Amino acid sequence: MKIAKIILKGFQQFENFCLDLVNPETGKPPEKVCFIGSNGTGKSTLLRLIINVLNMAKGAAHHPNQLANNPFFAVKIYAPSGNFFACYPPYGGYGGYSAPIVYYNADVEHTAEWHRFVTDPTQYTMPPNFCVQHYITSQPVPPLGSDRDVVIHVPADQSLLLEQENLPVTTLNEALNLFQNFPVFHSVSIANANEFWKIMIYLVKKRESDYQQYLKNPENKKKTIEEVETEFEKNNPEILLEIGELWNRILAKAGLEFDTEGARIPVQLNENLQAYVKVKSSGQSLTYNSLSSGIRNYIFKLGHIRALYFQRHIERGFLLVDEPENSLYPDLLYDLIDEYLSIIENTQLFVATHSPIIAAQFEPYERIHLDFDDREFVTASHGVTPIGDDPNDLLIKDFHVRSIYGKQGLQKWERFLDLRRLIGNTSDPTRKQQLIDEYLEIGNAYNFDPSR
Repeated sequence: MKIAKIILKGFQQFENFCLDLVNPETGKPPEKVCFIGSNGTGKSTLLRLIINVLNMAKGAAHHPNQLANNPFFAVKIYAPSGNFFACYPPYGGYGGYSAPIVYYNADVEHTAEWHRFVTDPTQYTMPPNFCVQHYITSQPVPPLGSDRDVVIHVPADQSLLLEQENLPVTTLNEALNLFQNFPVFHSVSIANANEFWKIMIYLVKKRESDYQQYLKNPENKKKTIEEVETEFEKNNPEILLEIGELWNRILAKAGLEFDTEGARIPVQLNENLQAYVKVKSSGQSLTYNSLSSGIRNYIFKLGHIRALYFQRHIERGFLLVDEPENSLYPDLLYDLIDEYLSIIENTQLFVATHSPIIAAQFEPYERIHLDFDDREFVTASHGVTPIGDDPNDLLIKDFHVRSIYGKQGLQKWERFLDLRRLIGNTSDPTRKQQLIDEYLEIGNAYNFDPSR
């Protein structure tokens, strides 16, 4: 199940916003989407509205009376059972629902009435019989709610500190209670790291319980302990080792590592899981709050997401990440999207970013630039630079930045062009050589292209 189109009418800075996300070559919805654009163009708003409509989709279908209202939000969803639109008016913003969700057949977009409604800012109502004719009377897909569904929002929080000096404090008992009613929707941030740690504790203890049960299986009675352990290890990976492997790819760049061997596993219901990051060269343990805010946020977010997918077969997933570049050194950004993709499955990824390094990791059709038109309403256009292109090219061609040079750089560029003219017009050999030397010095220092 994936989102293929977004329609937003008469809401905040969106007047008649219609965004087609499908791959132009295959006609299929994308595995990943990247929203770019200046501040205020609604990147975070779109992420929140997508979460809202997915959350609303847990309920039953209703009679479609809201098409006579404004504002209006709809997403076109591709599903194995058939494509459809899920619609609702986003009056209350994030989390504030004032009307039920309604579903429409996908062929509704081929009608003249629908086209006028979603494109004409003065068209607020539909013909009386239109809604009854096209809406779906029953839930078009099973509601999001099974253990094979997950919706994750990663907000753009920044330098928040953990409440404790080391890892979050929770208990084995709290971890076990969490899984009695495990949710589909999750907000992943350092602000709720306790939820991540509850999942970690539960997975650690569940593996211990599974091992004890495995030993009791009749087919294992005649095997040696070594044989049973080898078979169990092969089919039952350890969450601490997987998180350690994931975190160490990031921590290694700072000379650090996750101390999985030194982790203290909870035994009693009131105990906590304790583990540390340590300096690789000396073995010295560090508190998590002593890590940089960027690395601290990054490893907790990735770890939390990995834990949500661990030993689960997700069939319907959505991951929405807002400004993942916050407080991270550029070197960590070049493989950031690959890191997220490596820990999810059957999940559509949405990212909102200001970073050309991150945006370069998306295909042009996956990269959506949001901008304001002459009336200050948001419009959308697809990217043009190829995936993996120089981020500087993205800044100019996709982010529409007028120049990548600062004030001094622009002054040097003007001097560079001026010197090129002066060299051609100067006949005195000594003076010409002076101009050539200055021209080469500026060109080498700023990597200016003489052919431009």
